[in-house]
Amino acid sequence: MADSNSACLATPLEVTFTHETIICIREALLLRLAAFGEIERLSDAQAIWAVCGKSVPRALRVIHPTGQSDTICRFADALRMLG
Repeated sequence: MADSNSACLATPLEVTFTHETIICIREALLLRLAAFGEIERLSDAQAIWAVCGKSVPRALRVIHPTGQSDTICRFADALRMLG
C-alpha cells in the first residue's frame, strides 16, 4: 500500500505561484536541507565516536527529525516541482 505522500507525487498538480513566492519557498527548502545535512554530519561523527569506543552523553545525541531515509528525496522532489 502506498503512503499518502507517494500518491500525491504520482498525481500531476497544476499550481501557480508568483516568482516571489517561489523564491521564498526555495529559500525555506534550502535552509531545511542545510539543517538536515548538519544532522547527518553530526550523526556520522557520533558513529565514529562509537567505533572508537567513546560514547556521546545521551543528552547530546542527535535525534533524526523524520527517522526516514527518504527525507533528502522529498527535498529534491519539492525543489523540482518549483521548476
